[in-house]
Amino acid sequence: MKDINWFKNEVAPYLTDYEIQYRFYSNGDFGPLTQIRFESLKKGGTIEFWGLNWLGIFLYDHDKDDLVLNVLLEPHETEKKELYLGMLQELLLDNP
Repeated sequence: MKDINWFKNEVAPYLTDYEIQYRFYSNGDFGPLTQIRFESLKKGGTIEFWGLNWLGIFLYDHDKDDLVLNVLLEPHETEKKELYLGMLQELLLDNP
């Protein structure tokens, strides 16, 4: 399962042109929230891991002025979570 440690180990080291922030909120909409914010001149977005196993992914392309990803996945959507996190990784690493 991909989680914040996956991001820190598999994605963040390659995002050299990004500013990355890790935030924690004890009272999110779906339990405690761990949020990853990433921003570059070309792209920006967030990944939100909630304590009740919800997942939010948002990615915006500044160059194209286009919303690339905006999903909120429920706890039981395990396969979709893996798919969308993999898609996000590909989008960030293939064309930062």
